Amino acid sequence: MSWLAELRTAALLGTGRHEPPSPPGDLGFQPPDGLSREESLLDQAALADVVTRALRRASSIDRAIGTADRHNEAAPPDDAPEVSGDAARLLELLLTQPPVGLELRAQLVTDWLQLATESRRRVPHRLLPALLTLAKTKRGIAEHLYPAIGARGRWLQDIIRPEEAAVSPGSVTDWAELGSADAAVELERLRLADPGAARRLLRTQWETFSTRERAAHLGTFATNIQAEDEDLLEKALDDKAKSVREVAASLLDRLPTSARASRMAARLRPLLRVKGLLRKQFEIDLPPDPDAAALRDGIAPDPRTGEPDRLGRLDTIIRGAPLDVWTTVTGRSPAATLALLEGETRVINAILDTAVLRADLDWVRALFSVRKDARLLNCLPHRERELSLVRYIRDGANPLSLVPLLRDMPRPWARPLAEEVLKLVTAKNAGQLAAMLAGFLSQAIPLDLADQCRGLLERSDEDAARRRVLRDVVQYQSFRQSLTEAFP
Repeated sequence: MSWLAELRTAALLGTGRHEPPSPPGDLGFQPPDGLSREESLLDQAALADVVTRALRRASSIDRAIGTADRHNEAAPPDDAPEVSGDAARLLELLLTQPPVGLELRAQLVTDWLQLATESRRRVPHRLLPALLTLAKTKRGIAEHLYPAIGARGRWLQDIIRPEEAAVSPGSVTDWAELGSADAAVELERLRLADPGAARRLLRTQWETFSTRERAAHLGTFATNIQAEDEDLLEKALDDKAKSVREVAASLLDRLPTSARASRMAARLRPLLRVKGLLRKQFEIDLPPDPDAAALRDGIAPDPRTGEPDRLGRLDTIIRGAPLDVWTTVTGRSPAATLALLEGETRVINAILDTAVLRADLDWVRALFSVRKDARLLNCLPHRERELSLVRYIRDGANPLSLVPLLRDMPRPWARPLAEEVLKLVTAKNAGQLAAMLAGFLSQAIPLDLADQCRGLLERSDEDAARRRVLRDVVQYQSFRQSLTEAFP
């Protein structure tokens, strides 16, 4: 048994049952005399930590050297020109002596990279190591490195961090040789670039995958589900694994013109009736026990013990059926149909989930009038999203309810929305709202409101949270303006 294995055994069993080993002589470590078993174990544990860290570091260096050996050629030349002196100095300031907080720094570095990309300029070579080090801990920066770091920056990143080099799914053979997690990532990338190729790739390899792999790979189709995916998803409904069938059913929920959607519509329609003379409302029956076809479509079977979840079955049918089943039954618009569902909270929730999955704008707009849900807002076109929020604020919205709605809005905001939010932030007793907006308000306020923000900061009271967020806004806008002026 090796020294490390002996040491682990002593630690697990205790020194009373297993005496700690003696350190290997080739380590050159001589423990002091008179140590108890417990002290010897602790000393050697510290030694083992140093040794394993050193080996791990050496291993990573070996990998880097090995990668460098594979790159026998010198670093490729950069075809993009380096940024101007002012732009380079601003990036160096952000990397070495940032005049703003850490989160604002990360955003400003990301802004710098985007401006460099737009102007077809690259990072100075001398700043690449510091930038790549920062990007390792800041995902937002890492996502915007290319193409601003240039050809030599990409070469350097491949040398010092080969484990992060992108693998291209160039062929079926190469892709099939990847591990399960890497294969799913590469399939998702291909899905974004060429959905048809991703579908054909998965179909040809389907029988070679384990249950977990089939479910994971099929799940990547959620990225941009298409009607052409229906045949493969129908095949997956017959898979022997429940997890694969569930993924297929959830993806088919997104296709209101599919054969499964038609089957769900046929199940939903008999359950719906509109009753009442003066005050009409829905009467909704619960679905019957599922037959074999319903089970195949993902409707839950009866449990072995206890009562069946008939409400859960109804949810499944609603999510799978086209939403126009509801308007066909009522003969009314989505908004008027929702009015007939007053009090049917669970049903409305299922309809909302379905409208979001399909980005059905008619239903999204109707639902947002009764439910201020961020998922609904995110389905709307950008300009319409902002106008909807402005109306909601002016109608007297609870300021704290706005935070999740504002967080996902594209930034910077248009001036009308930004002005409405600034009014709320500077209102009496708005310190809590200011603190909740602190993480993103700086990037959301447009630069043409810079003077207004400076004035608000000067007139701000002693509320620490409010002053902090206004100060961050002013600092960010000031530096962002300098970045804009530094790029041609």
